[in-house]
Amino acid sequence: MRDHLFFEQLHKLYSEEFNSVHEEFESVSSLYKNIPLSEASKREFLEKSYKSKSAFYACLVNSNIDVLLVPEYLESKLSRNILIKKETDQYFKSIENFKLHTIQIPSAIYDCILYSDEVEQANSFDLFSNQVPESASCPEELRSIFDQWSNDFKDYSNLETLLFSILDWHAYNQFSFSNKRQIILYLNFQLWKQYGHVFQKLNIESYLFENWNTVSLDPAAAVKGLMHFIKNELAAIKLELKEAYRLDINFKRLNPKQRIVSNFIFDKSFKLNLRMDNGSVANNSLIKQIQKKGFVDFNELSQHSELLQQKKDISMLIDSAVLDLYKVDGEIGLYLNTSFNNKKKYLYQYQNIRLEENGLSIDDFLNQSISNPIVPIEKLIMEIPEPVMEVKTRRQKAFFG
Repeated sequence: MRDHLFFEQLHKLYSEEFNSVHEEFESVSSLYKNIPLSEASKREFLEKSYKSKSAFYACLVNSNIDVLLVPEYLESKLSRNILIKKETDQYFKSIENFKLHTIQIPSAIYDCILYSDEVEQANSFDLFSNQVPESASCPEELRSIFDQWSNDFKDYSNLETLLFSILDWHAYNQFSFSNKRQIILYLNFQLWKQYGHVFQKLNIESYLFENWNTVSLDPAAAVKGLMHFIKNELAAIKLELKEAYRLDINFKRLNPKQRIVSNFIFDKSFKLNLRMDNGSVANNSLIKQIQKKGFVDFNELSQHSELLQQKKDISMLIDSAVLDLYKVDGEIGLYLNTSFNNKKKYLYQYQNIRLEENGLSIDDFLNQSISNPIVPIEKLIMEIPEPVMEVKTRRQKAFFG
């Protein structure tokens, strides 16, 4: 194991960056958990990067796999290369078993984190037996290093402890991931425990393959580079989630007021405290729409048979300053008051400052007529001009005579 002073120096150099990455990780994890997309959409969102993670995992742990085979694997449902199929199948099965592991000690995690049918078949032999992972039992030398971590990293954050552990473990493996599957699985397992399923979107394997497969690895630069990569990946994930959310709510068709409140709840990671003084209205269908988009227009609300029954709840929310009534483009809509839970009255970018009362009531909202419940999509018909024939001038022939 590296000297404790070495990690203390890294801690002093990058503690602020570690905190920044951790906060961003927490933010994206919370956003993914709360974003009102279907479970099928969320799975599809993760699977876009999940297969790429498995491909680079296979290249990391198996030196007989050429990275040039990765594009073919990503484009096809089944790979013709048996080694990639074997490694990626094992990778997926190992991650599926994460939820079954309740242990905390690194050496115990090492013993069970690798899913491998071959380990159970101790006397079996086949053409690819040299690719069978190392014994599931943690080596004694590595076990002693794991035990030392509990003392040396006890004052560090969880993310610092994880990355310092991986750095130390990588040095023990002679700066190689070949046939060292547990180190990659351990990294993913700890990220899953700390930040949830969003770790599947983080393709750390590709970064490690490109940057950590060298003996001349500078440890300080390695840690800093990995944190920079994670931060950039998290920013990209957040943008992808925003695009998916906007597509789901048809953001382009919203009016300016609706766009403001939907952006607001997205930036709040959909964590809205809508509990009023007289109790919770979390089961109200109106609140569910507010939590999803930040507004309810009359066209949507009129589709509910219990509209009149909700009049009392709507009035209660307006009186409690949870909702506001606004007329935009001739239609009255219910909007989340973006400052209702702002107890200290700070002025942040989305806060709405009421200069005067708009004079609208709940009856104005409920009694309005729907002129165009369905907004047609205008099709632009472009007139194709008729081609103009180019008139060529004819040169007169010279007349000699």
